[in-house]
Amino acid sequence: MRTSSVLASAVEARADLGGLRLNGVLRRRLLGSLLLGAVGLGLGSLCLGSLGCVSTSPPSASDASAALGSASASSARSAPLEFSFASADDVMVSSATTRGRVTVLAFVTTYDIASQLVLRRLAEVIVRFVPRANAAAIVVEAPRYAELLPAYRDSMQLPFPVVMVDFATQQGQGPFAWIERVPTLVVLDRSGREVARRQGSLPVGELEKDLTLASGTPR
Repeated sequence: MRTSSVLASAVEARADLGGLRLNGVLRRRLLGSLLLGAVGLGLGSLCLGSLGCVSTSPPSASDASAALGSASASSARSAPLEFSFASADDVMVSSATTRGRVTVLAFVTTYDIASQLVLRRLAEVIVRFVPRANAAAIVVEAPRYAELLPAYRDSMQLPFPVVMVDFATQQGQGPFAWIERVPTLVVLDRSGREVARRQGSLPVGELEKDLTLASGTPR
């Protein structure tokens, strides 16, 4: 299916934004981000029927996939990652603020149903996981939508920050390499090393397994 047709179907299918209680202005702006954000980020296909994921279509998809697999295989032995993401209301999620606890970073979009599903599952897990862990939603959209994030977080009733991706990560040049699809969950150990990377609407049980693995990783 051509990208234009998929986007048209996405707008119709997501008219209620996955059940979010948003006012009319916010709803229209978030729906607008589906088209404008997709064009700005060069999104490929939207996996609607399977609640899968949204492709961010790198310039060379095969090369990016190979790099992603290689990074995941060696992540447990990689150096701690240095990163910093901010929101419009001065909330900061960084390597400094998360170090010392296992951390789950969910790379998502605000208009994607699969992203909403994985954020709700992450919220369910993170509030009861022992030992305590960090979580944050990293929104992979254009910076002009940053002002919508506090309302998005409140509407989703998320118990963790929602911040904007930085330019380097959008370009595949940051410490997380190319985020090939959303939603993507990256799990860091207490030292900030990547120990797991998952794409799509990850089941609660699998998320708990990744957190348990990361919490048992030596500092």
